[in-house]
Amino acid sequence: MRTILAIALTFITHSFFAQFQYRITSNSNQADNKSYLTSIEKHIPDTYSRSCEENFIEFSAPTNYSVHYVDSICRIAGVPAGSIVKSRGPASAIEKAGGTDCGTAQQLCTNSSLSGNNSGFGTQELTNANSGCLGNEHQSSWYYINVLTGGSLSFRINPSANSDYDFALWGPFTSSNAAANCPPISGPVRCSFAQGSGQTGMRVGESDNSEGSGGDRWVNALNVNSSQVYILLIDNYSNSGVGYTFDFSWGTNLTTAVIGCVPVVLPVEMSSFSGSYFSNTNVLNWSTETELNNDYFQVEWTTTPAESTSWNKLDIIDGAGESQSKLYYSMNHYTYARNAINYYRIKQVDFNGQTRSYPDIIAIDNRMKSEKLVKVVNLFGQEVSESEKGVVIYVYDDGSTEKRIN
Repeated sequence: MRTILAIALTFITHSFFAQFQYRITSNSNQADNKSYLTSIEKHIPDTYSRSCEENFIEFSAPTNYSVHYVDSICRIAGVPAGSIVKSRGPASAIEKAGGTDCGTAQQLCTNSSLSGNNSGFGTQELTNANSGCLGNEHQSSWYYINVLTGGSLSFRINPSANSDYDFALWGPFTSSNAAANCPPISGPVRCSFAQGSGQTGMRVGESDNSEGSGGDRWVNALNVNSSQVYILLIDNYSNSGVGYTFDFSWGTNLTTAVIGCVPVVLPVEMSSFSGSYFSNTNVLNWSTETELNNDYFQVEWTTTPAESTSWNKLDIIDGAGESQSKLYYSMNHYTYARNAINYYRIKQVDFNGQTRSYPDIIAIDNRMKSEKLVKVVNLFGQEVSESEKGVVIYVYDDGSTEKRIN
């Protein structure tokens, strides 16, 4: 089977394909309700088999998103979700919660408990300037905590099995500048790098605000004010794949602050990124919904995406600075690798030098093919068009197949 063309760099094989279905029903009757529902896809990019009506949207995804995570996305997108129903396909996987990179941080909207996990760290975003007591990221989850009503902020990270979890908390920021400081450029206000398995977090009465490997896994609670936003990184130092439960209150340890859901304003809101071969060049196109302090985009390219050091800077495209209208960008890559699959990604750089990598990676197949395409089918063997969205399989006349994500 040929190399998989996918937005994500890894994918589950057909035999163990884990499909998760979601149905989000809106309790609003406003005229533009459908456009709000459709906008969810900008925040959950790996959706397919989507169906959208006036008051609900249904879609499938290969990622096991928690209902809490989907609810947060609905709030950020402005969707008044009445109910969220999730069902599971033939295989199981750990629920994803929290962004792998700071640019895709999940916003925590309530004081309720949630479960989470992450399989990697995406882009390594901890530096000597911002890491505090931590070292590098291992298996990391990024969150925004938006304070609606001030008080004392405590929380507990409770691993579901033996695993060494660490964390750092940065702030305060506001909803308008938090994303522009994600990843942070200075040290955290709370940090724990204590060694050993077990619970860790912040609670009232602890004597320290930061601790190294010899700490007891607990640092002091933080007094917070209304309208403040904090950035939280939870890191699985053990690389064990073990999930966790995140609680704001447990036992006699209570968070008196109320967590709200005022949306964090994204410095640059990307709405699309695509590429195709045309007339002896690879053409890349992307668009933004809004821009704030956007200096430029850095387009990067490789033929070996699994090797983190293989990405090359391809070009610099100036941003608009600030914009509240949809903008379109395009560039041509004439010196692409012939007879190979070429991969592309985008980094965005603010005027202050802050850089964020967008998670989408596109692949353009520039291999020479002599085989004739016979048909395109979905994972259920049903014949579909080449423009079908989601996971499809190309079947050629020599019997070979090629799995793609459109």
